[in-house]
Amino acid sequence: MLETIREKIAYLRGIIDGDPSMAEGRNGFLFAKTLQILEELAHEVDDLAQAQDELDEYLEEVDFDLAYLEDEVFSDEDGHESDCGCEDDDWEDFEDSLVEVECPECEDVVTFDEEFLFDEGVQVRCPRCDAVVFETTDFEDLEDLFEEDTIVDKD
Repeated sequence: MLETIREKIAYLRGIIDGDPSMAEGRNGFLFAKTLQILEELAHEVDDLAQAQDELDEYLEEVDFDLAYLEDEVFSDEDGHESDCGCEDDDWEDFEDSLVEVECPECEDVVTFDEEFLFDEGVQVRCPRCDAVVFETTDFEDLEDLFEEDTIVDKD
């Protein structure tokens, strides 16, 4: 495409240079300046295309490096690296202690450690939209519900 733009500019320059009536007076001045601007724009587009190609190559390298790191870190099917020195049971225990909450704003699932449920002053936010998905005051409401269920079950 860029070659076609340059070819079109050269074609227009040929028409203007070939017709002496177009090169004279104000029209000639305007045509010459317009062609000069078009040539500068074509040069800028060339520079942008080259910069884009360099960014594409760089991004491919980063993607390759990231894929390599993902393979190194997440080598097992369950996402747990087996050569970290811990037992698979430890990893499963850790997975069991996670809480999943759906964000009320974007409906994304937010995962956090169960121990945060029992701490005071905790506020968990959605990493996607920054909405509050859990506060420790929310857990107090749940405790009230659990106490009501326990009282009903004892009767």
